[in-house]
Amino acid sequence: MSRFHQSDSSFTEIIEGKARRREELMKAIREADPAVFAEVTERLREAMRNRDPSQRRRRLGPLL
Repeated sequence: MSRFHQSDSSFTEIIEGKARRREELMKAIREADPAVFAEVTERLREAMRNRDPSQRRRRLGPLL
């Protein structure tokens, strides 16, 4: 069972943390090897194209 942890962080600190993490993720995407990025992009596109309702959802492998 998870427990809620009350934090003293203000709303502004939380928003700033989210923005910082978003920027870190965007930087990682920009710096990714183009070949790996293209491969991952194609796997995602293929997964989204095959939307046959009779198929069970499958987990994708690691993105990078």
